[in-house]
Amino acid sequence: MTLALPLSQPGRILVVLAAVVIVLAGMKAATPILGPIIFSIFLAVIFGMLLHWFGMRGLSPRSALIFTLVIFFAIVAVFIVVIAGSFFQLLAELPRYEAELEGSLRVAGPLLSFAGIDPASISLSELIGALPANVGGLLSSLWDLVIAGLLIILTTIFLLFEAMGFSSKLRKIIGELRPGDVDRFTTLAQKNVDYLIIRTKVNLVVGIATTIILALAGIEYAIFWGFLAFLMGFVPYIGFWLALIPPVLIAWVALGPVTALVVLASVSVVNLLAEYVMFPHLAGRGLALSPAVVFISLIFWGWILGGVGVLLAVPLTLAVQMACELSDETRWIGVLLGPSPDDDGERK
Repeated sequence: MTLALPLSQPGRILVVLAAVVIVLAGMKAATPILGPIIFSIFLAVIFGMLLHWFGMRGLSPRSALIFTLVIFFAIVAVFIVVIAGSFFQLLAELPRYEAELEGSLRVAGPLLSFAGIDPASISLSELIGALPANVGGLLSSLWDLVIAGLLIILTTIFLLFEAMGFSSKLRKIIGELRPGDVDRFTTLAQKNVDYLIIRTKVNLVVGIATTIILALAGIEYAIFWGFLAFLMGFVPYIGFWLALIPPVLIAWVALGPVTALVVLASVSVVNLLAEYVMFPHLAGRGLALSPAVVFISLIFWGWILGGVGVLLAVPLTLAVQMACELSDETRWIGVLLGPSPDDDGERK
């Protein structure tokens, strides 16, 4: 015979908070594995939409899967050959950039001294001092990246194999647990997928435009910097500007301050048009989150999952919002995560 002790309302709240703390602690401890898996889910959602698009064009499930996998492997191959190759070439060219920077500083020395800046305190070696200090540390970091990359690729492939029937499984589970919430779940899930697709399209436009501008300006490794702009575009507010710092510095060192300013202005205009014209036009009102929530989510998910959490902070927060809105008891949390009613009214 078991005795069930009823909990008061404060007691239930404490139990829920304790459970949340335990889950978050477990997630943080499992970051080396959990981060690549979540990133794989993110990729599977994007390529799953491509798989669905092929199916809508009349291809059989097997043919659609084959075409999707071919595109996936082609993108991975481009990343490895072009992006990784540019990165290693950039590392090899760092001594040359350091010498050019020192030459530029000697020319601009009087002006910097007049502004109160000691030219001797500016060194490219110090700017890249955060890199591993020895070859062993660098190789260890690269090996960790290789393992994480292989885990992401393999997990994404298996998820794509399951993509055709996964949504129907979720509908069946939710239909059995909460029969009246199937349509609501479908709507909310489509909203999250729409965000990923639209965000990817906007970032792709920004990445391609950045690559073209940098290539026309004569900046080396333009494809690498364009890919970095595409990837960092998933980090709201600050990601693009962080990605823009290295190529602008290289333009200033190799081509002069005028070229660097022209590059900065040109790419900034492209980003502003994409963020404040293209993205709102594609996204509309349904994909909005509170700006404060977005900023806090960067810190929170970055602390939990590291770099993957920063990249996927908005999709993860949208997923939390979706889960909260599925239940009457937690729907108020979804309202808190969304924009204010006044803001929503202004958009209409």
